Order: sequence, then structure tokens, then C-alpha cells
Amino acid sequence: MLSWVVSGVLAATLQTTDEHVDPAMGDCPPATYFDGAGCVPEETPGDDGDPVLTECTQQDPFVFPAPCEKDGYEYVATLDRFLRPMSADKNELYRPPDGALSHLGYWTGDPSEGWIYEWRKLAGVAGGVHWGDYGYIWLADAPGEPPVVVDPEAVAQGVLEGMTFEAPELGLAPRPLEEAPGSIGLVGAPVWMWVANAGPTTWGPVEESRTVGGVTVTVVAEVESVTWDMGDGRRVRCGSAGEVYTPRLGVRASPSCGHVYTQTSGDQPDTAYAVTATANWTATWSASTGAAGTLESPRLAATAHVRIGERQVIETG
Repeated sequence: MLSWVVSGVLAATLQTTDEHVDPAMGDCPPATYFDGAGCVPEETPGDDGDPVLTECTQQDPFVFPAPCEKDGYEYVATLDRFLRPMSADKNELYRPPDGALSHLGYWTGDPSEGWIYEWRKLAGVAGGVHWGDYGYIWLADAPGEPPVVVDPEAVAQGVLEGMTFEAPELGLAPRPLEEAPGSIGLVGAPVWMWVANAGPTTWGPVEESRTVGGVTVTVVAEVESVTWDMGDGRRVRCGSAGEVYTPRLGVRASPSCGHVYTQTSGDQPDTAYAVTATANWTATWSASTGAAGTLESPRLAATAHVRIGERQVIETG
């Protein structure tokens, strides 16, 4: 710095008295400017203590602004991490099935594809950014290959679409006409409802995972509740599969899912109420990157019929 300041002063001293040239016109060295007294360094972003803005922001933990590169690590927004590929010789140690370190389980894809990367997270900006958590991750793209852009929500949607779901089978007391054509219930008597085939595909939970581009996405689906449309204009929402009725229970209300009809089904088609049970599924997903969310879930329904009559009182003289 001292050399260019001296040069600038000397250049100004050598000017003739009858022709003055302002150093601002070009006599100051590169990256300097004339401030009226001499050549001084040009100001650069961050000289005033404010952080230099970048296009990168670490989400978890939140660091803004974050450097896009640091110590040889490059920030990858889809993973919310800073990555640096392993050297070729170290990468081979992690490659299954013969790698000495393959038991660590970092290589989660095809042994003939991909690469092991070191990842790091920034811990904060107090006194400048510094490293926090770190680890290793396998990615399907090796260094120099086009990166695999993973949308975890889209992967989750694909996982959900590949799951098997079945409609609930209605359990009813009085028994539905599909099981017992002569069955009949009574106005004012309790009706019991339950899911007769409650299991993984009809009630859940169902859990499946898929790894794409080094990102593992897990989807969990389960029934949150069942909506029973009783056919008389009323609906009952039950948060459990319901209790199974047995004759030894006698005439009593269901402890978890029941209904009472106030009119006969005489004016209904085939003189029976159409009862429809709709399973309300919920589906949540989470990714190894820390991202998570919910998906639009299936609504599966089934219908059965119950006949409701009323007790006749006959008076005799």
C-alpha cells in the first residue's frame, strides 16, 4: 500500500505548474480513487461491517446471508447443506460390498453409481460464519455429472400413489341386509357401527420410503377418522374403528361409535337406510434433508343397508 501512495504523490509532484491533472482522471493506481487529498482504496461491499449479500440462505439452522462456497464446500439448496465430494481413493472405501467402511451404511444406492460427499452446516454468524454439524451422504450424481434435482414432495406423492388402500367393510348392529336379509332394528334403539376389516390397508398405519438422488423420503398414512352417513340426513364422525357388537352386550349404546334412528326406513328405497362409511386418511411425509409436509389423502367408502321399524303396541280388551 505504501508504494502506490508514494508513487501517487510523486506523480502529482512532477506535474508542471501551468498544467494540473486531477489524479481522479486516471493517475491513481487500479482499485483506488482520488478523495481530494490523495489516492485511497476503493470501498468494497462489507467494508462498513454489513454482511455481503449472496444468493444463498441456509434454512436449518437459519443463516442469512450465507456464503455459497466455503472451505471447498458448495451450498446445495435442495439438500440445505454444504457439500464436498470425497477423494476418489476415500470414496472407494465406502463403496459396497468390499469397502472396508461399507458397514457404516453411507452408500445407500447402486454400488456402481454415485459418490460419497462430505456435508456440513453453518452454525451461525456471530463473529462470522463457522461450521457446525457435519457428516457423509451418498448422492446418485458423481462429481462433474449434472446434479440430480430432487423434489421431496413429488417423491412423496409417488410413494403415496404406490401404496395399497382398501375401503372399509361395515360392521353394523342391527346386521346389514347384505348379511341378513331379514334383519331389522327399531326406532329409538342404539345402532352400533365399526370397521369390520380394520388392518394396515384399511386403517393403517402404512409406512414406506424411497431414496432418490441421495434424498430419502418417508411417507406415513393412516386413518384419522371415519364419517358415517346414516341415510337419515345425519352423519356421525368416529375417531376409532369402533367396538364390535355381540349379543351378550344387550341393548346399550356403543361406547365409541353409535347412532339412534328416530324414524323408520319405510319411506326409503327398498325400505332400508343406505349407510355409507368413508375412511378419512391422512398422509405425512418427511425427507432426510429435514423437509416435511402433508399430502392429499385418499377417501375410500363403502355402503350397506339397514332396515329400521318400530315396536307396535297392541291393546287387548
